[in-house]
Amino acid sequence: MKYCHLVLSLLLTLGLCACKDEVATIGQAAPALAALDAQDAPVSLEQWRGKAVYLNFWSAGCGFCLAEMPRLDALRQQYKDAVEVVSVNIDPESISLDPTLQKLQVSFPVLRDSLGITRDRYQVEGTPAGFLIDAEGVLRRSFVGTRAAERLEVVFREAALTVANSVDSK
Repeated sequence: MKYCHLVLSLLLTLGLCACKDEVATIGQAAPALAALDAQDAPVSLEQWRGKAVYLNFWSAGCGFCLAEMPRLDALRQQYKDAVEVVSVNIDPESISLDPTLQKLQVSFPVLRDSLGITRDRYQVEGTPAGFLIDAEGVLRRSFVGTRAAERLEVVFREAALTVANSVDSK
């Protein structure tokens, strides 16, 4: 299994070398993800095209990150037709996420960015960090540090309204 994960990581890295220098810029297309899902498969933002994406960077040792996760999960459930939460863990591969994820029981996708490529593209220097990507894949907002529940609610509500207005205008 470890060998398989290493091969997948290597393939992912080689496959994304051409766009390694992507940098997150508000108003521009969101940088590609260079992270693996729970089954060690590469993931693309294209999977959620048509929905807004709240991209959440976190670390297992970050208490603020762990406290925010249940709120993000509740908002994902509330706005599931318009907004998806995608969680990107930035811990080294040597740190097991299983105990943390079993305790949290979140319903959103949890990705691993063990190589740090996605973290570098989004210029994440600390956690938690969040990015709002619209339904067309354009980066709209960034957030550093923990956000109050009310502020997160506003972000999700506005994102859902934008998605609804986009659908209505088509």
